[in-house]
This record gives sequence, structure tokens and C-alpha cells, in this order.
Amino acid sequence: MLSDGTTVSLVMPCRNEASHIAQLIEQVPSFYDEIVVVSNASTDNTWQTIQDLSADNKRLVPLKDDRTIRGIGYGYAHMTGIAAATSEWIVCLDADGTYPSDDSAAIINWAKEHDKSFVSCNRYPDPSIPAKLQFGVKVLCVEIRLLYGLKLSDSLSGMWVFKRSVAPSLQLTEGDWNLSPQIKISAWEALGDEFSEYPIRQKIRLGETKQQYFRTGWSHLTWIAKNRFRRRKASE
Repeated sequence: MLSDGTTVSLVMPCRNEASHIAQLIEQVPSFYDEIVVVSNASTDNTWQTIQDLSADNKRLVPLKDDRTIRGIGYGYAHMTGIAAATSEWIVCLDADGTYPSDDSAAIINWAKEHDKSFVSCNRYPDPSIPAKLQFGVKVLCVEIRLLYGLKLSDSLSGMWVFKRSVAPSLQLTEGDWNLSPQIKISAWEALGDEFSEYPIRQKIRLGETKQQYFRTGWSHLTWIAKNRFRRRKASE
């Protein structure tokens, strides 16, 4: 827990991360009260590895959710991990080493000082991120601003810090990569000024990416539009 007694849970979805998951877990700062690791459709030794690690690490909660949509279960793993987390604050991040788990204490303290209950971490601008990815994120940010009125700098950040008490209001449903834009849009719509972004620096990736960038980007682009107009039609 943090110095003021605030409890913190870390939620990490993972797929085929056996080569480095032990290293990541070992590096998780001591202020986290629990580490919820959710294996999703792993075909390597990830699930067995996190089970074995949990025998000697009382903070570690190994979970498994193998649901997928067209082979992707990122969102399902997150939803399972969030539902299982028990602390006052939840930190979600990918199990590829790119997000700074040690920054979360500062983010939570900042959120408390500024009356924020949901913080989406912003990686941009960062020259180390490939230009095509930065361009794709900017396109999605423009789309979200035009359709929803939400101004974002990082529409696809995979690190979020929020109060567990607001989790039900997020109404998460997307089992694939589209959970990433959904959670930001839903948090902003549900929480208003209690939603914010916070700058972080992305680290070097461990393991191989599961992304097919064009396919994933197109999926995000169409989901963001369909979600907006589907809800508009439902309200008429």
C-alpha cells in the first residue's frame, strides 16, 4: 500500500509472455498490494509459469480467461482482472514491459490532489515510438474528438489508473483490442471532469508484439464510429 494507507492492485493481461513474465513480476514495486495476472489464450508456458510463481509470491493472483474475438482476448483478460481486483485503486498495464508500473504511486497521488478518479496515461509525444503508430493514434484521437467531444492525446494507451469504485460505471463490453478506446470514452462519459490524462514515458518492449497494426487500427476506427452512431440510434 501507499504511505497514506491507500491499497493498490496491478492488473496485467498476458499472452505468451513466459520468457519474461517472471522478470516483470519481480520488478513490480512493493506498494502494490496484489498483482493480478490474467493469461489469455496462451500457447506457451505462461499459465504454468504464473501459477508456479504464485506459490512463493503471496501478492500474485494468477487467473485464466481464454475467451477471444477473432483470436483476440485482450479486453476479456482486462475485464476478468478488474473484476478480481480488491484494492482501492487499480492500475492496468500490458505485460510487455513498455509501461512504467513504478510511476503509479505518483499518478495516484496526483489524481487525489486533482480530484480525478480515472487517469489514462499518455505516451506522446515520444520520438522512440514509430511514426506510423503515432500517426494512427492521432487519426483515432481526431475521430474521437469529432464524434464524442473528448480531447485525447493517446487514444490507445494501455495503462490506466482508476478507483475500483468507478469500475461498474465503465460498463465494459469489448473483448478484443477495442476495450482500449472503449474504457477511455466510457470513463469520460461516466465521470466527466474526474477523467484525465497523465504523461508517462514508454519503455522498451519485451517479447513479440501481438498487434497487426493495420488490421487493429481499422478495427478501432470502425468501432469508434459504430459505437457512437449505434448509441445515438438507440436513444432516438
